[in-house]
Amino acid sequence: MFLRLSFYSSLLRMSVKTELAYLRDTYAFKTSSSSSDDDVSTVLDVLKTTKINEDDDDERWYSYGYEIVLDRTIAYPAGGGQPSDVGTISIDTNTRRWMFDFEEVRMDKETKQVLHRGTFRRRRNEEEENDDDVFDVDEMKGKPCSIEIDENVRMAHAKMHTAGHLLDVAVALIPGLEKLVATKGSHGVADAYVEYKGNARTFSGIEDDDEKLIRLINEHLEKLIEQNDVVKAEYLAYEDAKRACGGSLPSYVSPDAEESPRVVTVAGCGCPCGGTHVKSSKELKRVTAVGFRVKKGQTRIRYEVDI
Repeated sequence: MFLRLSFYSSLLRMSVKTELAYLRDTYAFKTSSSSSDDDVSTVLDVLKTTKINEDDDDERWYSYGYEIVLDRTIAYPAGGGQPSDVGTISIDTNTRRWMFDFEEVRMDKETKQVLHRGTFRRRRNEEEENDDDVFDVDEMKGKPCSIEIDENVRMAHAKMHTAGHLLDVAVALIPGLEKLVATKGSHGVADAYVEYKGNARTFSGIEDDDEKLIRLINEHLEKLIEQNDVVKAEYLAYEDAKRACGGSLPSYVSPDAEESPRVVTVAGCGCPCGGTHVKSSKELKRVTAVGFRVKKGQTRIRYEVDI
């Protein structure tokens, strides 16, 4: 649990939504800090936070850090089953260049602002000093900054997320499994799966041979990757988005929303998605369904990707 130790500090901080530049280009790993460049970001606020951790003995300990709010970011905030990016923000002020390493990015659902959570680097002679004596956060606000994300982490997550969509296509190609309805997914490297409403064994008619079902899924995955289909991410009018997604959209996609739905199309099948993706299915090299379980009418299919 995180407790905010400072309130929103200005009307600017409260009113400006973060521009999500990662939606336009998965392969943008670094931005400029020059105010004359189009991709420059500006610091809206710097918030001090404290994290409460509880160990196995129910004892609490506290660690301190900061959250930086930007008006524009290429860093993906955790969501939709995809983990966040990690990286570094560089802020130039009148006195020095501040280096901030973030290990977590999150979206504030109320303000639609992206917060980068992490710590500032200290100079050697500052190691024993109090944070408030070292970090002049007020000086950083309103200053341009550059962002550099970890390319390996970004591409691993993009591949895992695209692979999750491709798995969904492969599953639907098996007679009977087109009736499964995807409800959620996890696209982290260590624990990736897509979960469906419905019983895969019953729908497919393959009741007593899970290995056969997995083998069929993997055969379709291999063929889909070989097709080397272009992966498209585009904003579409509501009715066009419905057609791209098979005739319907989830209830959380409103026709009255301020922004048009973003539809990601993998192997010819569209799906509303706000994640990062690779350019083509061939970039995945190999996607493997490694097992599934059926519990309380839900089917969870686990998968792995050769990163």
